[in-house]
Amino acid sequence: MKRTKLGFTLVELLVVITIIGILMGLLIPAVNSARETARRNQCATNMKNLALAGVQYENTKGSMPGWVTKFGFFAGGVDPSDLGNFGGSVPAHVKVGGFGVTILPWLDAQPTYEHWTQDRYPIVNDGSGDLDATTGSSGDGFHELAAPNLAIFQCPSNPVSSGSHAKNSYVSNNGMSHLRTDIGSRGATGHDSSTPGTPVATYDGSQTKANGVFTAKYLGVSTSGSMMGTGPSIGLDDMKDGQGFTILFSENVQALPWHRPGFVAQGSPAATALAPVSGTEDVLTSPALLYSRFTNGMVWHYEDPRASDLNGLPTPPTSPSGASVTDVPRQHRINGGGTTVQDDVFNLQMTDNTFDAPSLARPSSAHIDGVNAAFADGATRFISDSVDYRVQQAVMTPRGKSSNVPWQEFVLTDELGQ
Repeated sequence: MKRTKLGFTLVELLVVITIIGILMGLLIPAVNSARETARRNQCATNMKNLALAGVQYENTKGSMPGWVTKFGFFAGGVDPSDLGNFGGSVPAHVKVGGFGVTILPWLDAQPTYEHWTQDRYPIVNDGSGDLDATTGSSGDGFHELAAPNLAIFQCPSNPVSSGSHAKNSYVSNNGMSHLRTDIGSRGATGHDSSTPGTPVATYDGSQTKANGVFTAKYLGVSTSGSMMGTGPSIGLDDMKDGQGFTILFSENVQALPWHRPGFVAQGSPAATALAPVSGTEDVLTSPALLYSRFTNGMVWHYEDPRASDLNGLPTPPTSPSGASVTDVPRQHRINGGGTTVQDDVFNLQMTDNTFDAPSLARPSSAHIDGVNAAFADGATRFISDSVDYRVQQAVMTPRGKSSNVPWQEFVLTDELGQ
């Protein structure tokens, strides 16, 4: 009688295991790729909603939002939103916030917006109640109800945490940087924060309708008591190069939380940093507040990839302050970082309001080979990190030929589709 063979031989088993291994090797990257595609699409959807909120703000207010704005004044006293604070006394403070606060009503976050705009609510937390105060990159001592974590401000791919509250992955188009950062001994391949920036334009002078979309709406008062100058009102009609060619928002893995105005509340609590000047309802201006341009914004620099050619012209271009054109360092480009571990794009941190903030205020993301960007027509595009820096400048300037870019004759055509 013939004996029936049961099971696998060793050779057959090895063949099956090999086939399974090959299939897993093929499927796992495909699954990971599909997951990243889904995350990138969700990020693009978030940014589309931010852009539409910005456009709706413009339709309602007549101009685009500011990167820093005054929303009101809390005169001091009881916090009506904190049951544990009744009988307490929150200090008086000026309610100054970042770009994210301005568009909250169009992001289904009206209650949070009212916490900022109704003067009976404080935006700082003195620790006398039951509710938590923000810490770290979120600023020390902001009220948790004024800085909630909202999914629409967070890219699912972003591995970098920007504080305990109001986590943020997105930045507004804040136009021209008034500072030139010295990249120091590491040269154009790295990031160095050893030397403060030198002006290529005045803070006010860099805010023109041709240079960017968002401007400063409030910068406090000077020591003499005079109100600091702010930027012009910019509307959709000022985008002469076309709304479909003008960026409103992009990504930055170093962006600070959406509510925080610059480096305010770093080293001192928000209640102290936002305390009013005696007899006024205004805060004293400071570098920490001025740097709100960089902390949750993106800027372009007075630089050009063909700087030597421009400087060789019979009449070379100069910045508003008379500075010459320089080459584009690595960290100012999309996804810009250095070549060392500490300068990797995910290891860099925006922690200093004098040195590194202007360099890190550029589009960057955890997506492969580029970033998402939302435009004034409501469209989103994925922009490659290999695009020419002139393209980067062109999509950030609403009217390139009237802007302060070094080479005003550049005309954007189909570079975004490449």
